[in-house]
Amino acid sequence: MHETPVVNRTAWPWQSLVRVRHPSMLHDTDIATRDTTLRVALRSLVVVVFFWWSATGVIFALERSPGTRLLGLVLASAMAVWGAWLLYLERDRGTASGARRTFLGAAFLWTWVQVAFYGGWLVGPTSLMVPIPAESPSWSLAVRAVLSMFWYQLAMLAVLAITGVLTARRANRAGWWALVLFWATHQAASINIFFGVENPGRGFFPQPLTYLESYFGPQRNSWLLPISVALLLLFTLRTIVHALRDRSPLRRQGMMLLSVLGVLGVLELAVLGMPVSLPFWDAFLAVRGY
Repeated sequence: MHETPVVNRTAWPWQSLVRVRHPSMLHDTDIATRDTTLRVALRSLVVVVFFWWSATGVIFALERSPGTRLLGLVLASAMAVWGAWLLYLERDRGTASGARRTFLGAAFLWTWVQVAFYGGWLVGPTSLMVPIPAESPSWSLAVRAVLSMFWYQLAMLAVLAITGVLTARRANRAGWWALVLFWATHQAASINIFFGVENPGRGFFPQPLTYLESYFGPQRNSWLLPISVALLLLFTLRTIVHALRDRSPLRRQGMMLLSVLGVLGVLELAVLGMPVSLPFWDAFLAVRGY
């Protein structure tokens, strides 16, 4: 007679979220298949918002000194390896918990790119790492801006490619789509800052990267910002509809994660267009010390 496996109830919730499952467990029944839409939404909110806030803040704090930047790179590299392993092991797991784990796997890879960039490890040619006189946005300035962050852009594309290969033609591609949304939102914000926004966020770059503020456009909103917000909002509304209607635990959870990520992306773009300063990371910036 087949025995029902005993579930260990002593594990903490965060352990069940991030631990790597053995391949033999990939087709086990997942308790999340009976989750309500509200529970799925709340779990998505906690996972995405907590990661977005804490990861961004830690990246800022680790810019304090060369030693802390190196420590951040080592830790982020270890997380990136773990993230790739999560993506690999969970790519055939069609459950809600599998979607959350692949999201975290992709997020760990994304964090590695951001830590390497803000730590000054992934920047463009040394000859372009100097401030330039302010000038209006143009094609030549755009090319120079891209080249000034060439290795950073290349690393983002490499992470996208690795994630795409790991999850190609697999049941669970939640991490891949989350990474695509991370990248698309980041590109939209960068392009809008280049053309000009009311609140470009000066002061967030560490000292070795302040030369990049030379590529900030005029401090007024361009025509591109409302279009960017509208497009991302439409995408987010569509993912919300899919998250509410889809009966597959994997797709429902995956779409809900994308929905929360999309809402944060809309908020990020909207804040660029408003003369406000949100104190989300003030504590981390205080640790950085400059």
